Amino acid sequence: MRMKLVWIAISMLMTCCLLLTGCSAGSSGVNADGTKTIRIMMWGNGPAEVSGDRQIIEEFEKQNPEIKVEIVVAPFDNIMQKFVTMSAGNNQPDLVWIQDTFLADFAEKGLLLDLDNFFKEKGMKKEDWLPGAIERGSWNGKMYALPRDMITINIAYNKDMFDKAGVPYPKDNWTWDDFLDAAKKLTIRDAKGRTTQFGMTSYSWQEAIVENGGALFSQDGSKVLMDSPNTIEALQWVADLTNVHHVAPTTAESQGLGDLFLAGKAAMTFSGPWNWKAYTEEAKFKFDVVEVPAGRAGNKSQLLGLPIAIGSQTKHPEVAWKLLEFLTHGGGQDIQSNIVGAYPSVKRAEPFFLEGQYSPDNVKSVPKSMKENTVVMPSFPSLAQAQDLIQPVVDEIARGKERADVALPKLADKIRKKFNMK
Repeated sequence: MRMKLVWIAISMLMTCCLLLTGCSAGSSGVNADGTKTIRIMMWGNGPAEVSGDRQIIEEFEKQNPEIKVEIVVAPFDNIMQKFVTMSAGNNQPDLVWIQDTFLADFAEKGLLLDLDNFFKEKGMKKEDWLPGAIERGSWNGKMYALPRDMITINIAYNKDMFDKAGVPYPKDNWTWDDFLDAAKKLTIRDAKGRTTQFGMTSYSWQEAIVENGGALFSQDGSKVLMDSPNTIEALQWVADLTNVHHVAPTTAESQGLGDLFLAGKAAMTFSGPWNWKAYTEEAKFKFDVVEVPAGRAGNKSQLLGLPIAIGSQTKHPEVAWKLLEFLTHGGGQDIQSNIVGAYPSVKRAEPFFLEGQYSPDNVKSVPKSMKENTVVMPSFPSLAQAQDLIQPVVDEIARGKERADVALPKLADKIRKKFNMK
């Protein structure tokens, strides 16, 4: 419900923004000393979360003393709403981190600058980036963002728990059956039947769909696919981990416990490089990573990333592009892996990631997954609105209140009618 209200607010603000012309660039501009100031908006819950990104920005300013960069920080949950609000108030930041589900809609509404001419004029080559990188920032044949980083989800596991239980460490190319067998052996209950250690934290239903060769929508959003057999099977499998096999926690069991994996209450979890620093410095156990287990489609996982766009209101498009190029193709790519735990989006910077100070022993499984097993997810203007309808149904399936083979066909028909899809 909260996401639905947020989306309604964003839609209303975007409508208002479209009525405005001659927008200014807020505090961005030319300073008395001749330098130019631009602003970049990024998500985070305070200065500590963006400290690594601030170091990268500072390096850019050292190399470009004629440019000053201000960082605007907003929480992840409302950064897109804040961006639209600032746009409607003639105060749009020059650059902005974009959540994937909003990129196509923002592009269609004219909030983002078309980057095609910059890309061609600067002699950029699509081949410099990892597969799928350019597609993640594109909509309807035009480029609106470039990815600062690309990554896919992996499974992190507590080596100490595996050792104590006598369970072999998982290996790349493992399957759902291998995963469930290990999770059962790693789940511990006390004399009263209460779970004191889970085999796995909550399993991502989005990842399970990809692993099983399913999908919610076609790539362009023209077709609804969530009632396909593979999608139905994937969501029921995830629900059964909690309600049938009891190897993953219910919502009530995980309430108030924070990160179950970091707290030593779960043997496995979904993770990314952004977690590795905490696992290295805060965890009281040894950890490693492995690619996700394979369903019917193999060890597939979502191709994730951080697209950065230039706002359509910017007064300094050339300066904004210079920062965007630094972050997504230039020097920023060379230093971000070690500072912020992010996988670079350009191929030449991959070695920096592998040599990162927090990289686990099996870090090479990440580039293996990136090159062989990632899936580019659908992108279309009404995606965020459609997802508002999906999550409540998924929650009911996860709680065991609905069967996937009953709930998903009903939901699929509802979405087809509402959004005029096939």
